[in-house]
Amino acid sequence: MHEGSITVRLPADLREIERLHRLVRQFGDLHEVPSRALYAVNLAIDEVVTNIVRHGFDDPAGQEIVAQLVAGKGEITTEVRDSGRDFNPLDAPAPNLEAPLAERSLGGLGIHLVRSLMNSFEYRRENGKNVLTMRIRIR
Repeated sequence: MHEGSITVRLPADLREIERLHRLVRQFGDLHEVPSRALYAVNLAIDEVVTNIVRHGFDDPAGQEIVAQLVAGKGEITTEVRDSGRDFNPLDAPAPNLEAPLAERSLGGLGIHLVRSLMNSFEYRRENGKNVLTMRIRIR
């Protein structure tokens, strides 16, 4: 894997997720990121950006999401920033995966998925923005 980084600014619009996927795949190819790790990063960033667009704003029109990927030191670090409502995904309760489907509450599975894919998952609120940092180690 080669060291490097990319920063992507995109409108808070679900139609932009495909463009983000293409850029992440190109980044992975350029930096020789193993396919399993790249798949996990793409799935995690898809889930995070989808949640921001759907739940982060009263009206996402005119809003921006910034995603940064950094390859280096044996890991991929992905940071996603948005100015949506304050939301710390680490405070979300873990879903009860043992409960029958009819008894499960809606939501929470995407955050659970991201946490299970990444080696670390951190949140902070900085200058009125949500900042989510995810890391996956490369073996």
